[in-house]
Amino acid sequence: MNLEHVRIEFRCAEGALRRILGVIEARAFSVRSMQMGSDGDRSVMTLAIEPRDASRRVDTLLRQLDRLQDIESTIRLTNAPPVAEVARVANA
Repeated sequence: MNLEHVRIEFRCAEGALRRILGVIEARAFSVRSMQMGSDGDRSVMTLAIEPRDASRRVDTLLRQLDRLQDIESTIRLTNAPPVAEVARVANA
């Protein structure tokens, strides 16, 4: 498994999250984990993504995401602590 970690900052607009995740999916990447926070006007998410085949490049994906209207910045995280994957969710 070749996980890549990215950080995406975007304006909170109707459909923005759906558009971002749609581009990731359409460009043949799978989201393995995601952390997200928002202050109402702006959101930040950190994703662990995995290409579905070896020909996919995360740098190309980030350039494609940068073209979306609500994106403020995209950053490829290197040498960063990985986003924790949730293996099991306990029911309370």
